[in-house]
Amino acid sequence: MKIDIIKVTFSEKKKLERLIQLYLHDLSLYFPISFNSDACKYDYNLDKYFEDNYAYFIKSNDNILGFVLVDDNKNGNYEISEIFVLNNYKHKKVGEQAAIKIFNKHKGNWIIKAVPSSIVAESFWKKVISKYTNNDYELKYTGKYNRPEFYFCNYKVVE
Repeated sequence: MKIDIIKVTFSEKKKLERLIQLYLHDLSLYFPISFNSDACKYDYNLDKYFEDNYAYFIKSNDNILGFVLVDDNKNGNYEISEIFVLNNYKHKKVGEQAAIKIFNKHKGNWIIKAVPSSIVAESFWKKVISKYTNNDYELKYTGKYNRPEFYFCNYKVVE
């Protein structure tokens, strides 16, 4: 399946807010996320992705398959803060293609913090980053959840 990474416009913010709810619900399997019972939703402020950071839809044709949120930590330092693929598009290399397209779009020093306590997330990132960097990355485990963090630089990676 061929995918594209399309920057989310401010007028599409509501679509992204709906998708983030599905993502946060999935994440709540791995660690506690506060649910707002009055609003019947998880709280997540997306404003920074319409200012100095980046929000992208993962699309095929005009269909939204998921999203990627990228933090621009300045001076060529980037982080994928969130990546989400709808369940019916998982296991079709959509997430892998999306991550690689994001890496190629933003050259610099990267940190990827996998979902804590998720063997699936750690395995996904290890596979993608190993392939993308030809095993030229560093892996550290940090914090109370022993969270896997991947560090690499892609200034030299050929697309």
